[in-house]
Amino acid sequence: MLFFVICACFALFPEQVLYGAQNGLALCINALIPSLLPFMLVSSCVIKSGFSRPFGAALSKILSPITNLSAEGCVCFLTGLFGGFGVGARAVYESYREKQITKEEAERILPFCNNAGPLFIIATVGISFFMSKSIGVLLFLVQVATAIICARVLGTEIKKKRITLKDEWAYYKKNKPSIGELITSCAIESAGAIINACVFVITFSAILEILPFGEHRILSGILEVTRGVAELSRDGERAIPVISALLAWGGMSVHFQASALTKGAFDMKPYYFGKIIASVISYLITLAICSDTYMFLYLSAGILLIAFVTKLIFSPKGTQQRVFRQRQHS
Repeated sequence: MLFFVICACFALFPEQVLYGAQNGLALCINALIPSLLPFMLVSSCVIKSGFSRPFGAALSKILSPITNLSAEGCVCFLTGLFGGFGVGARAVYESYREKQITKEEAERILPFCNNAGPLFIIATVGISFFMSKSIGVLLFLVQVATAIICARVLGTEIKKKRITLKDEWAYYKKNKPSIGELITSCAIESAGAIINACVFVITFSAILEILPFGEHRILSGILEVTRGVAELSRDGERAIPVISALLAWGGMSVHFQASALTKGAFDMKPYYFGKIIASVISYLITLAICSDTYMFLYLSAGILLIAFVTKLIFSPKGTQQRVFRQRQHS
């Protein structure tokens, strides 16, 4: 029914749909493909080659105490943090498909591994929208802090395998594929993934042109983050906390991309909950940075409270208690 209504609206408003689709296509050509495709190809090669195993073993010595993630989870975390939207989701799915992480861990880490990348935040948002590299750097550092907080909260209680760099390097040397086979398969899969991402961006850009609230900046950003951020940037620096929240949220377009890139292998409810928590934390961190001392203390206390409550909800003990209560009521 919904798709029938959308098709009818497309037929009734062809000029608006064409204009929106053209804007979405321009966004894909000028920003999405150049920023995502190289990272997606490299990350896929790293994971499918098996090199992520010794790399993760070495990296986990530093990152695991900070993020409380497994070695393989740390690789996905860094890939998503620096690769941008879609790249992190693809990395999580590839790690799960290669049986490097469990389904439980994949569902827990997916929300904070699918982030806006530094190229998009610093170059597009900071320099292009605000004409300020420092604002872009600030927004990216806030996203890093938010991802680390969410990793500590949502990634807790994951059983970590005891792995050594020596064992993982031996496994990599024994099982690494040929260069030609690796690059060819990764290039084909990355091209398909980027096409999926572009289809969602173009479609949502067209839909926003015919929606009655399409001109509302925040609602527009909730659906398609790039358009919403571009319009909010016209309000100047006072819009930075809201823009930070939208970057952490990602937009429904990005979430549908994540669902497509993971091929429906995961339960997306924890993902949406995690993205909501991330957007609230990101907003509070940015607002605290831009506020006076007393407001900074109040907002910092709010961030800690949100993190504590979320940790209780997602802890295995809390989950077992909720299941026990449900059985009692039934």
